[in-house]
Amino acid sequence: MHTKTLLFIATTIFLTVSACSERVPEVLDFYLPQGDAAHGQQVFIDFKCYQCHTIKDVDLPEPQFEAPFVVALGGKVRKVENYGQLLTAVIYPDHALSNKYLAQLAAAGKTPGLSPMTNFTNEMTVTDLVDLVEFLHGHYTRLLPQHFRGRMHELP
Repeated sequence: MHTKTLLFIATTIFLTVSACSERVPEVLDFYLPQGDAAHGQQVFIDFKCYQCHTIKDVDLPEPQFEAPFVVALGGKVRKVENYGQLLTAVIYPDHALSNKYLAQLAAAGKTPGLSPMTNFTNEMTVTDLVDLVEFLHGHYTRLLPQHFRGRMHELP
């Protein structure tokens, strides 16, 4: 009987704490339709993302002002950002600040805070968002490990 009482109390405390905690809902099994990368590039330009982001080998307009921090997107990476991560970065930029941005803040002696990225969720259509994610995703190249004499080496 004593064990049942302790189990009841522990369960009640857990449910009470869980109900009071602030949680961000996690979405599993969410799939995007095929996007149009060419339109996604135009969305990137229309929303002036080039003001604070660069993409190697992509012809973009010159920024109209000097941003305090410029974050390079795409390129050769050990882990390619998946569609869900890119989608989250666009619609909820404060969710996780990029390591590149955090490094720039540290180099400038600034304390990390919220993302300076504008929230465009009220202006951007779902099609714009899907196409933008398609455009961004296509500019990442995953570095694969290279096997050499029985040992694994990362490509430069």
